[in-house]
Amino acid sequence: MLAGTLVIARRAFFSDAVEQAPANKLEAVIPAKNHSKEAIESLLAKLEVESIPDVTPGERAFEAARDLLEKGDYVAAEEKLKYVNTYYPTAVSAPEARRILGEMNMDRLFSGKEFAELIDYTVKSGDSFYKIVRDHNTKLDLVMFLNDMQRTDRLHPGDKFKLMELDFRLVIDMRRNVVSLWDGPRYIKGYEIKAAHFPEGKDVAKTSVLAIEAQSGERKVKLLDSDYRSAEKVVVIKSPQVEIRPMKEKVSEDIEALYLDNSDMEEISLLLRTGNSVEIRY
Repeated sequence: MLAGTLVIARRAFFSDAVEQAPANKLEAVIPAKNHSKEAIESLLAKLEVESIPDVTPGERAFEAARDLLEKGDYVAAEEKLKYVNTYYPTAVSAPEARRILGEMNMDRLFSGKEFAELIDYTVKSGDSFYKIVRDHNTKLDLVMFLNDMQRTDRLHPGDKFKLMELDFRLVIDMRRNVVSLWDGPRYIKGYEIKAAHFPEGKDVAKTSVLAIEAQSGERKVKLLDSDYRSAEKVVVIKSPQVEIRPMKEKVSEDIEALYLDNSDMEEISLLLRTGNSVEIRY
């Protein structure tokens, strides 16, 4: 558009005083006119590239969100971030918008203010950790994390600790290159897919989490082992049977898997349990 406008300006302003027959169709629709030097300089100044407004989708909303965050207006900033994430998911700023929005949501999640409710549980006679996690749709790993527990061999009636039901769903969006965690219809956080060796599919596939494992080399690590927290976490999807793994320098093509940052894998494995629903969008 800029080049075409410059061509038009040149032909309009620098035509000879003696009218000549048009050389082509473009010249036939652009009358030759003489203009002052000032008019020419004014037009050329308006055509400077620096003066063209920034029309990159989503960038203005993201910049507005950052300004609002700096001012402490978190509610308005969140709305701007949601706008970028929803309407411009492939924008340059979209990954950072998702990260900030996700961190805000995680703060709410673990404080019990929104999303899953934090339950204050009092141990009753006959309780066991297995019975408690089964009855509350949660898992022992999260119970230990929420209550800063190092061992599970001591449980007495009257003991109190916090529980969180894990009924989240996972969305694997291959088109947007994002794995995201949802509480029903509400978005919680998105995790960027760093690499993928994933089977092809069509439309949307509904499946579930088959297993969540911790591995150290070829060895599976149990929850109560001393090296559990430092072990690599792996989420196994039921159908197609693929894995979500922490990113490594070299990705194996022998395993059908998605790869996330190691810190993202730690978080997502903590907040999922066997049986959680999974949606794959191709």
